Amino acid sequence: MKKLLVLLLVVCLSFSLVACGGGGGGDTPPASGPDTGDAGESIFRVTQTIMPKWDPAVGSDYASCVVLINAYDSLVFPTPDGGVEPWVAESWDISPDGLTWDFKIREDIYFHSGNQLTAHDVAYSMNRLLEIGEGFAFLFYEYIDSVEVIDDFNVRFNCKKSYGPLLNSLVRFYIVDQKLLESKYASSGDYGDKGDYGKGYLLEHDAGSGPYVVDSVSTNISVGGTKFKDYWAGFEENNPEKFIVYASNDAVTVKTMMSRQELESTDMWQTTENVAAMLASDSTLKLAYNYTGGGINLWMNNQRPPMDDKYVRECFGYLIDYATVCEKILPDSLQKKSVIPSNLLGFVPVFDFEFNLEKAKAALAKSKYADKIGDMKIELIWNSESADREKVALMIQAAAAQIGLNVTIVELPWATIVANSADVNMSPMMTLTSITPVSSDSGSQFVSLLRTKKVGTWENMNWVNDPELDKLIDHSLTIVDIEERAKAYKEIQEYCGERFTFVPIAETPERLVYQSSYVELEPRIPLQGFSFYLRDIKVYPERRR
Repeated sequence: MKKLLVLLLVVCLSFSLVACGGGGGGDTPPASGPDTGDAGESIFRVTQTIMPKWDPAVGSDYASCVVLINAYDSLVFPTPDGGVEPWVAESWDISPDGLTWDFKIREDIYFHSGNQLTAHDVAYSMNRLLEIGEGFAFLFYEYIDSVEVIDDFNVRFNCKKSYGPLLNSLVRFYIVDQKLLESKYASSGDYGDKGDYGKGYLLEHDAGSGPYVVDSVSTNISVGGTKFKDYWAGFEENNPEKFIVYASNDAVTVKTMMSRQELESTDMWQTTENVAAMLASDSTLKLAYNYTGGGINLWMNNQRPPMDDKYVRECFGYLIDYATVCEKILPDSLQKKSVIPSNLLGFVPVFDFEFNLEKAKAALAKSKYADKIGDMKIELIWNSESADREKVALMIQAAAAQIGLNVTIVELPWATIVANSADVNMSPMMTLTSITPVSSDSGSQFVSLLRTKKVGTWENMNWVNDPELDKLIDHSLTIVDIEERAKAYKEIQEYCGERFTFVPIAETPERLVYQSSYVELEPRIPLQGFSFYLRDIKVYPERRR
């Protein structure tokens, strides 16, 4: 125990010395130049780990959500308390059996192209999302049977089965401009007479009605946009006129750009040391928090030996010093005690892990690999764009060595991890991954993290593939009554807790360093990407030095 604590201190000290080396992925954003904006501009610039994908039928990661929520309108809009409010849909009616949902569409919304948004666009957007099958399609494809246009401003969703979380999920259903996209189809593509379905066009433009228009793209470097002056929901005074999202979060570059006021905010993945260094260097830099329920987990490929054994998975739950993670490596965090965060519907604690080598050895002794696991190579992958995760990986490696396990740490770019996740045999044996809820209902996380999929996603790298768990998830989603659905969600968590599907580590708030002297950044919606909803941000360029 003392040896491990000494090793952890050495690790943390060594990281404090080299923290400025960061762990950026992709191309580094410019530290100065024409792509950074002019000093007098009303602009909001922020870093992310990868290039966003702002095609609503393709993007779903954090960086993509930052652009999606600003370039498009969703059918309903999330509220700070976890509910939804009318947005593109001004009202709705649900049939008693939960199979038919009728939405009344606002008549005063226009796309960036000037085309009016109608029920036809809503139907087209859902059909396109389901046919392409990427992005947030996983929230809908098993439940939406058809979309029926009643008239220009009334649309009906016909469900295959009752789908309780539908309203909450619709905060991730973004409406695209049918007339515009149909005129931009490339002749060759994977979608028959629809060619590429407009995917090529949406690599450089948007087709939305949201508050900002995508108007500048530097491939693999940045995407920028300008305020849509005719936005139907309006703006508050001092909302930024422009934005830039950079596709790299290299620590040295971020620190330099913040010091020069060439960024208004950092991303949430800066190391503790880099955050501390920035705050110490300039008293006008402050921290903004968003308690989204996001957190770091030790995900385990349940289909790859030895992680296919629940006792091996349990063992790793006792190889993590949760206090060190929550207090030192990821400050302001809380130990995560279920497969979902504590702010989601139906949460119940099902794990009570602690750092305890004796319990780890006892779990390992029950494993079918007990006699040979010491000779097996166990690979743990961490995302190179999130350097704090290497510290957690080193912690696990050091503890594992004390009980005779051979854990090899591998650093990979996030883009490579995502690509490998599509195949069960290429998907990591273990990986440290953060995931933020995309809606306030637990159902979306159960589907994305735990339900069996033919083709994997980065959210599904646990590869649980358990028919009984699938039945529990499917049943829970048919329950419209919220209290009853919460009970079903509790049963799912208990089932996962008994099988140690993965090891939750910490619920981590988004910690964002920002320019408090001329920026107001107070996130109010605890969902992925909404820390950077630009209508909630104010910029005062005249206050810049």
